[in-house]
Amino acid sequence: MPNLKLFSLATATLAAVALPAQAQNDQGWYVSGFIGAGFPGDAELTGVQNPVAGAPGVAGATARIATDFDSDTTLGVALGYDTPWEFFGIFNTRLELEYSRLEADVSGGSFNSGVQPFSGDLAIDFFLINNYSDIIWDDSQTIIPFVGGGLGVANVDANILYAGGGSPTPNFVATGKDSGLAGTIAGGLTWLTGTPWEVYGEARYYQIRDLEFERRFIGGGANLFNASVEDDFDGSSLTIGARYKF
Repeated sequence: MPNLKLFSLATATLAAVALPAQAQNDQGWYVSGFIGAGFPGDAELTGVQNPVAGAPGVAGATARIATDFDSDTTLGVALGYDTPWEFFGIFNTRLELEYSRLEADVSGGSFNSGVQPFSGDLAIDFFLINNYSDIIWDDSQTIIPFVGGGLGVANVDANILYAGGGSPTPNFVATGKDSGLAGTIAGGLTWLTGTPWEVYGEARYYQIRDLEFERRFIGGGANLFNASVEDDFDGSSLTIGARYKF
């Protein structure tokens, strides 16, 4: 049920803007940028083999590619608005449009529970609508906790290379570009500097639904279809960023 919980929480976060609200004094537009470390979760791409003529494989057999990823860099930018809405006296709403990117190298894996050398990489572009709540209980606060989440679309470009039959040279690849529904849950702390600039740190969990790629045989100069494989992707990140309020 973790998939359902993630999207329920993110949807509830975005829907909160429809509730009755009170005024907040520091509303306005801002831009922000962040950079940090991304930690993609392990993926297990599965499908049924349907090899074309000349491609190795057994029609109807399972194709199961378990893949591990290294930690790597994530960065992003956002345009946001500090709304005049306040809930329960402490939750102050911010809305954002965000673009962010995460890249990672393949660190290992297995095909159909075997052991083969793995290589390759992964790139994810997120396009999100975020809703954050700044938790403010005192006008003199300089450290502001926040929680929130987002919904949107993620474009994923995968090239997962691995060897078959014990060969040291990769001769299969799970590859392709696909888009899926993306959701995030996040929280962090903002430091108010007494200027239009704010500094913040954030921890985030993300999930991307229903991604599909092709398993292809690429040995000896060939590039032949073997199977369609699919999975949900997830992961987390730790970032530091800055906002400039107009």
